[in-house]
Amino acid sequence: MSEYPVSLNLTEKRIVIVGGGRIALRKLKGLLGCGAILTVVSPEINEEIKNLVDFDTITFVEREVRGSDLQDAFLIIVATNSFEVNEFVINQVGDHQLVNASHQANRGNVSLPATLKRGRLIISVFTGGASPLLARKIRDDLSSKYDESYSKRLEYLYEKRLAIKSENISESEKKKVLEKVMNHALTEPLEID
Repeated sequence: MSEYPVSLNLTEKRIVIVGGGRIALRKLKGLLGCGAILTVVSPEINEEIKNLVDFDTITFVEREVRGSDLQDAFLIIVATNSFEVNEFVINQVGDHQLVNASHQANRGNVSLPATLKRGRLIISVFTGGASPLLARKIRDDLSSKYDESYSKRLEYLYEKRLAIKSENISESEKKKVLEKVMNHALTEPLEID
């Protein structure tokens, strides 16, 4: 599969996760807070997913998946340990839908990267399905370099960028000022409220 990285705004988009085990849990955790309408379809779910369903805005459909469960989904995540169920889901997906097939990456049309979020900073690592473990290791290695301070640093840079962009100076001068502000934000401790 030839891939092109992209970031999606999932606000109010319907996402269906088929499966209730550890892979479904990992995918579900990655989607929390993105504003999507999340549904988990599975005859059983593990305790951690149950806790998320009980305390979040996640719908749980306790049964085997049906084609009708998938019809209006923007993104479908196939995360069961049943080859037959996974193939059933993939065969139900329409051309207009995105599908992540965790059992066999080349059967889907979307890869979900290992992702590190620090406020507006999002770092995603793809391995094209070759080694999700390596993608997670690289993400974890980057997490120490890009610590929680980057959330504040990026907010600071965002505010400064908006102010500088509105100034009546040349584009080349704006670029110089933006570079100076960025270097300051990356090298100095920021006192941001």
